[in-house]
Parts: sequence; structure tokens; C-alpha cells
Amino acid sequence: MKVFSSKNRPVHKGPFPCELLTRQAVVPDLETVPAHMPLSYVRADDPRSIINAMAEYQAMLDAIRNGKTNPQRAACPDDPVERAEHLKSFGYFCDAAIVGACLLPQSAVLPVAYRNPALDRLVDTLQTRQTKTLAAGIDVIMADLRDSVRAPERSISPHSHALVLLYENPRDPDEGEDGVAFI
Repeated sequence: MKVFSSKNRPVHKGPFPCELLTRQAVVPDLETVPAHMPLSYVRADDPRSIINAMAEYQAMLDAIRNGKTNPQRAACPDDPVERAEHLKSFGYFCDAAIVGACLLPQSAVLPVAYRNPALDRLVDTLQTRQTKTLAAGIDVIMADLRDSVRAPERSISPHSHALVLLYENPRDPDEGEDGVAFI
């Protein structure tokens, strides 16, 4: 049942009236947050697990994130509030339940960047494997991926703000349910 009507709300405000919540200027104490544990996509004890197949794809996503960027800058509003509204609207377009923009405290940044160990395997694969597919455009995609893995890694230190997207988790899977092992 829909509680709030978003018929006449601006898209960047989302479906819930979060603007009615009290704002805080104080950053919460993050000392109690558990230490960062990198995700592992290796299940050696279960070679049939779909998780094992995810390592290569995550490495590709990591390579593209660190890869080359378009030298032509896109049109972007100079006003930071309008820019945040654009980004929040996109977050709601991507079906996030709530989207917020905030300052990025230094305490939220890892002291040492984590490098995905699957990236090294991906680099080796890209240098030695010949693509065998008739899919249109795959050669262009693979060339872009090769360029991305050669690009130097960059720090996020120039960034001062973060975009936070909250997604609903409808329910935890029940034991014995299909897919519970990798979810």
C-alpha cells in the first residue's frame, strides 16, 4: 500500500518526505563500525558455486572504474545543490528507496586502497587470450577493457562528497531455498 503520493513531488525528493527529518551537523562515531573486509569471489570448497564465476566480472568492473575517462567534460551544473538534485534523481531512476548526498568524512575512506587480486589474472587473460565470439562490438569492448587495465590507478582523495543509495531488502532467503548459498 502506498502511504505517500509522489505524483506532484520533484523527482530528486523521492517518494518519502525525508526533508522532514531532522538534520545533524555532527558526523557519527565510526569507531564502532567493523573493520573493512574485502569481498572474496573464491569458493575453493564449492567449485560449482556461482560465486566463483563472479570474480572475473568484478575484476572487469574494477578495471573500468579505474580506467580511462572521456577527456570531453559533460555539461554539469555549477551549483552544487542543483548537481546533487540531478544525481539524486538518477538514483531514484535506478529504483533506490532513498538517496542522499553528504560530505565524505576522511574516517569513511580506507587508509590503504584495496586492489582486487583478480585484476592481475584479467590483465594476463587480456594479453594472451583471443576473443572467440561473433557478438557485434565485442572487439571494441575488449579493446576498451585492455586500455582500462593499462590506465594508472587513481585515488578518490580529490572527492569531498558522497552519494548514498539505500535499497530495500525485501527478506532474507530461507535455508534450503535455491540460491541461498551465494546470496
